[in-house]
Amino acid sequence: MTIPALESVPASDADGKPGTAPRPRRMVQPAFLAAGLGLVGLSAGLAAAVRGSDAADPLLTYAVVMAAACAATVWGLWLTVDRRLLRAAETLSREAGLIAHGNAEGAVGGRVPLARYGDLVPMASAVNDLSDKLAQVRRDIARTVAESTAKAEEQKTRLAAVLRDLHEGVLVCNTRHQILLYNQTALDILHLTGDLGLGRSLLHFVVAEPVIHTLERLSLRVREGRHLSHEHGTTAQFVGATTDGRILLEGRMSAILQEPEAGPDEPPAIAGPVITGYVLTLSDATSELAALGQRDALLREATEGFRAPIANLRAAVETLYDTPDLGPGERAAFESAMLESCDSLSQRLERVTASYRNVVTGSWPMSDIHSNNLITLVAHRAGADQPAGHPLTVTLTGLPQWVHGDSHSLVLLFAQLIGRVHGLTGATAFDLEAAGPQDGDRWVYLDLVWEGAAVPSATLDGWLEQSLPGGLGGLSAGDVLQHHRSTAWSEPLPMVDGRPRARLRVPLPPAQSPRSAHPRPRAGARPEFFDFGLLHQPLATSELGRTPLDRLHYVVFDTETTGLSPSSGDEIIQIAAVRVVGGRILTGETFNMLVDPKRPIPPESIPFHGIGDAMVAGKPTIDAVLPQFRSFVSGAVLVAHNAAFDLKFLKMKERAAGVSFDCPVLDTMLLSRMLLGNDGDHTLDGIAERLGIAVVDRHTALGDSLVTAAIFLRMIEMLRERDVRTLDDAIRGANILVELAARERAF
Repeated sequence: MTIPALESVPASDADGKPGTAPRPRRMVQPAFLAAGLGLVGLSAGLAAAVRGSDAADPLLTYAVVMAAACAATVWGLWLTVDRRLLRAAETLSREAGLIAHGNAEGAVGGRVPLARYGDLVPMASAVNDLSDKLAQVRRDIARTVAESTAKAEEQKTRLAAVLRDLHEGVLVCNTRHQILLYNQTALDILHLTGDLGLGRSLLHFVVAEPVIHTLERLSLRVREGRHLSHEHGTTAQFVGATTDGRILLEGRMSAILQEPEAGPDEPPAIAGPVITGYVLTLSDATSELAALGQRDALLREATEGFRAPIANLRAAVETLYDTPDLGPGERAAFESAMLESCDSLSQRLERVTASYRNVVTGSWPMSDIHSNNLITLVAHRAGADQPAGHPLTVTLTGLPQWVHGDSHSLVLLFAQLIGRVHGLTGATAFDLEAAGPQDGDRWVYLDLVWEGAAVPSATLDGWLEQSLPGGLGGLSAGDVLQHHRSTAWSEPLPMVDGRPRARLRVPLPPAQSPRSAHPRPRAGARPEFFDFGLLHQPLATSELGRTPLDRLHYVVFDTETTGLSPSSGDEIIQIAAVRVVGGRILTGETFNMLVDPKRPIPPESIPFHGIGDAMVAGKPTIDAVLPQFRSFVSGAVLVAHNAAFDLKFLKMKERAAGVSFDCPVLDTMLLSRMLLGNDGDHTLDGIAERLGIAVVDRHTALGDSLVTAAIFLRMIEMLRERDVRTLDDAIRGANILVELAARERAF
C-alpha cells in the first residue's frame, strides 16, 4: 500500500523556522502512514501464515482480507483528509496572508472564493469578514492620517504666514540651542543669506553668554514655581549680539514647558513642568544702541570735559582775590563776572549730566528683578569663573528686595568685583545682601561683605574702568553703573570677634512694579493665640541657656493652615523657615514646602494665604514633611511670631510623624510686648513698620519667616539694652509675660 507524498512547500512551523510544512500536516501524515504500514504488515503476515498452513483456516483467511480492507480504508481516508481538509486549510492560510498584506482600496477587502473550500466554507467566510473589517480599519486610518496631515499643513502654512509677516525675527530652539524653526525676518536681522539650517546651534550665530544666562534665569524661575505668579510668566528679555559683533540684538525668550511623563510602573511626577525649548524673538537694536553709545561718548565729553575748565576758572577767580593790583571797582566787576560765568557753567554741567543719565537709563533695556534670583546667579557665576582649587563662596543673606535693572550686566559686574576683591584681599567667603531704602531715599543697596580691609577708592575707580568679560560692545563696570544711575564705594564695617570686615555697596533703582506693590487682599490679621502650656517653657539647660542671643543658631519659621482651630480639624498646608546664624539671615538656606491637608481648603481662608486645593494636590502629607522639617531645625532655637499658634499644629502631629519639637522657642510677639509694653500694635506688619523694615513677599509662609527674622535681629539689639543677653534671660522674661496674661484671663 502506498500513501501519496505531501507537497514540499516552504512554510514556517510553530517555532517560526522556515522550510518545513505546517505542524498539523507533519503530525497527521506520519499517523496515517504508521496505521497503513501496520495494516499492510499485518496482512502480509497473515497471508504467509495461511499459505504455510496444512489445512485452510477460514478465520485466518477472513483476517487477511479484513486487514487488507482496513489498509485500503486508511489509504482512502488519508486521500480524503489530505485533499479535502489539509490542502484546503493550507491554501486558505496563504490566501489569508495575502489579504493581510494587501491594500484596501475598494469598498471591501480581499475575497476568498467560498466554492473552492467545501467543508471549510465557514472558515473561509470568517476570513472574508475579517478582511472586510481590516479594510475598513485601514481606510479609517488612511482618512485620519490624511486629515491630520492636511491640518498640519494648514497650520504650518498659517504659522509660516504669521512668522513671515512679523517684524521681529523668530527662532524656536531646544534646550541644546538647536534651531527647530525660524522665519525670514530672523535671517534678515542676523544678516544671513540662504537658509539658516535646521538643527544647527543658535550659538554659532549669536553670542552665547546672554542666551545661556537668560535660559538659566527662566529655568530657575520654573524650577521654583515662580513662573505661575511672576509678572512676566515664562518670558525674559535680554540684550545680545551676533558672534561677529556687527549686530546688537534686543531679544525676548519664552520658555516652552512640558509636564514630565511617568513610566507605566512609575508614580506620577510631582516635580512640575520642565523646559524643553524656547521661542526667541529678536530685533535689530544696533542703530539704537549705537546711537546710545555715541550719545554716551558725547555726553561724557561734555560732562567730564567741563570739569577741568571749571576748575581752572575757579582757580583764576581765586587768584584774583590774591591780586591786589586791580582797583576796587574793576576787581569787583571782574570777580562778579567770573563768578557768574562759573555758576552758569556749573549749572549747565549739572543739567547735562542729569539729562545724560536719564537718556542712558531710559534707553538701556531693563526689567524688575527679585534680588534673591539675581544674587543666586551671581553666586553661580562667581564660582564658575574661578579656576579649580580656588573656590569662592557667595552666601545670600538679608531680606529679599525688588530692583530695576539689567540682570545680565549686573551679574557680570558683581562677578568681576568679587574676583577683584578676592585678588586684592585674599577673601574667599562673601555675603551678598540686598538692603532696602534707607534714610528716606528710594535706592536698594546691594552690599558685598567680606572679612578683610576695604578697597581703596583709587583701586575701585580703576576696576570700574576695566571692560567686563562677556560684556557686550566692550561694556565696562563703570558703564553698567551709569546705565543704572548708580555708583559704587567701599567702606569698613565694625569688627566681629576682633576680625576686620568691609563691604562694597552698589545702590540700584527700586522696581517699577514689584509684586509686593500689589499685595493679595487679606481677610484680616491672624488673632493672637495664647496656649499657656506651650508658651511657658523651662529654662534651657547647661551651656545653651547661658549663651548670648547674638551667638545662637536660630531657625525662624511660619505655617499656613486651613483655619485657626487645630483641635477642630484644621491642618497645616505650608511650612517655611530660614536660618539665622551669626546675626545674618541666610536667605539661601530655607525650608519651604506645601502640604496636602487631605481635606478641602475652606474658601474663606484662601484670602489669608492664597493657597488653593489645586496647589496642594499631590503634595506630601504632614507626616512626611515634619521629619524633614525637624531635621532642618536640629540644633537650633526656634523663632516664630505668635509662636503658640504654629506650635499647637506641630505638637498635634508629633506622634503621627514620629518626631518631637523639644527645642527652645522664642516668640517675637512676646518679645515685642516685653520691649514695648502690652499697648500698641504687636502684629508682624505693625512691628515691621515701627522698626522701618521693608516688607517684601509678605503673606506667604517664607515671606513671613524672612520678615520675622529681620524683626528678631533688631530685637536682639534692643533686648541687650534691657540687659536681656542670654537665651535664659529671654525665656525668663517671656514666661513672666505668659504668667501675667494667664492671671488676666483668670480674672
